[in-house]
Amino acid sequence: MYDLKKGFPKNFLWGGATAACQIEGAYDIDGRSLSTSDIHCYHVDVDRKLTVEDEHTAESLQAAMNDTTSYFPKRQGNDFYHRYKEDIALMKEMGFKSFRLSIAWPRIFPQGDELEPNEAGLAFYDQVIDEIVNNGMEPIVTMLHYDIPLNIVTKYGGFKNKAVIEMMVRYGKVLLERYADRVHYWIPFNQINLIQYCGFKSLGLVLDQSENFEEDQYRAIHNQFLINAKLKEIAKEMPENPQIGIMLADCTFYPHTCKPENVSFAMTRNRMQYFFSDVALRGSYPRPMLRWFSENNIHFEITEEDERLLQDNPSDYLAFSYYYSRTVDASINSMDAADITDNPYLKANDWGWTIDPLGFYNSMSQYWDRYQKPLMVTENGFGYQDVFENETVHDDYRIDYLREHIKAMKEAVKDGVELLGYLPWGPIDLVSSGTAEMSKRYGFVYVDYNDLGEGTGDRYKKDSFDWYKKVIESNGEEL
Repeated sequence: MYDLKKGFPKNFLWGGATAACQIEGAYDIDGRSLSTSDIHCYHVDVDRKLTVEDEHTAESLQAAMNDTTSYFPKRQGNDFYHRYKEDIALMKEMGFKSFRLSIAWPRIFPQGDELEPNEAGLAFYDQVIDEIVNNGMEPIVTMLHYDIPLNIVTKYGGFKNKAVIEMMVRYGKVLLERYADRVHYWIPFNQINLIQYCGFKSLGLVLDQSENFEEDQYRAIHNQFLINAKLKEIAKEMPENPQIGIMLADCTFYPHTCKPENVSFAMTRNRMQYFFSDVALRGSYPRPMLRWFSENNIHFEITEEDERLLQDNPSDYLAFSYYYSRTVDASINSMDAADITDNPYLKANDWGWTIDPLGFYNSMSQYWDRYQKPLMVTENGFGYQDVFENETVHDDYRIDYLREHIKAMKEAVKDGVELLGYLPWGPIDLVSSGTAEMSKRYGFVYVDYNDLGEGTGDRYKKDSFDWYKKVIESNGEEL
């Protein structure tokens, strides 16, 4: 007799997710160096952000490194570095079973290429991880979340350089050996597939330092695949059996209409996204992607040793973020993952992100059907401009969004999807990755900083705080 699931498992990891580069601050303390996120300046103008091209040029990179007058929000974050005990206590009060954080590479190896780690940086994470564990939570750790030491970019050209493989493996091995007794779930690379959006922050590539930028992106991704596999190889030999995951940002697509050309185009675009998890979870490059490389003048070396390493060391689980769905039209859109068409059936927030819980259900179902490996939702949420009044925020809109997505998640679990946990993004308000704003808020807890870093930094519970607490207490039954 089949055992049909009616709800979330008893050991389900309810929690929240953050990134060091968006919360910690303290960018110049205890030997830490600048990272690829620390040069994202906040611009008070119509766009409120840097364009990708500006952020990726050698000139703008050097200018940011030398700039002593502009405000760089990710150098301040929400001051988690000094207030982590307070923040973890708030998470415990909500009943968190898990907390996803990242470790800042430039705190551990400030230049990225040192042979020995910075003990002052490790000492900070010793305290943070112990605090999480002592408060009854499972730490879920990302090794690299958009904070590559700038020396890796300026001296080595980022991850396109094979020399960086050894550097990142050395860093990852230090973390595994130090924390595997307390950290069971690891994500080497945050959202490894966002190369069209985050090529600088996650790959360390500079536009005007490549003869073929697209080719360098895939060369860098290949090196990251090898790192992921090497870290899995190391983890297999450890008695604690740490689990190594691959993480995607969900960028699967709907066809804009049922016109056959649109359906086929959406399938082709989706293959381009599944490619990243195919390599990590199936252990080899899919044939459609190899064909695409050949037809688009993308050339890089995949050795027999590379193939063996990938085949022998698949990732243990698929972590993914889901915020909104995307639509493509064959007559309008290109193969660029950032090139999409508006969906007329969905509402969007101020940043153009559409609300689509059914898209969440679709994505989970398709990932499970494709891989039959455990899934973990490591980011979900929606940025809003909250109104802070009388020391709180009445955020019914956030509750509505999360409620509908949890319902969709529950339907996937009933279908048999093995879901490890749910970690909505930014439980304590943090600096936006894409726009460097504080005003694009996700949290259950309001942080008193504005977009220029002005404010007390004090924490205040929003209405969603008590709502999420009840969700966790009831294991997702009370929504």
